[in-house]
Amino acid sequence: MQSIDWVAVLFRWMHIIPAIILLGGTLFLGLIAIPTTTPREGGLPAWLGKVRKRWAMLSGLCILLLLVSGLWNFMAYRLPEVKDTGPLYHALFGIKVLLSLGVFFIISVMSGRSATFEPMRSKPGKMAMIAGLLGLTIVMIAGVLRGIHKDTGLPSNPPDVKLPTG
Repeated sequence: MQSIDWVAVLFRWMHIIPAIILLGGTLFLGLIAIPTTTPREGGLPAWLGKVRKRWAMLSGLCILLLLVSGLWNFMAYRLPEVKDTGPLYHALFGIKVLLSLGVFFIISVMSGRSATFEPMRSKPGKMAMIAGLLGLTIVMIAGVLRGIHKDTGLPSNPPDVKLPTG
């Protein structure tokens, strides 16, 4: 009988679900909600101010869960495996972390109230698209990282597949 590491599963869910919420919500705002609504005289859609407070709470919680679960997952599960993966893994992981911090910054600024970042908030569609594209890049990098073989530091080869011949 196989055993399941429920702590690993829980922390994986704590990482994947908030990432889906942040990326999906950001892309929805940037691709659909903001471009298809009529702005008021001030230049922003009227509903955006009402949504901002709720999005700030949800995105803040998602960012916190991503930081905690990402650190836990890396330290507890990936660190022992990646010590010998070579420079490719470490470079991609570093890029992924930096891009993640950029996404967290943009989402925090867009849902915040600081007057310093008002110029960024005045372009919500553009900022949502930048954060969304960075998020998609992070997902693609994560896919490569999962496939890097720990013995060679290179992406692992798929298993040999024999196609039936007719």
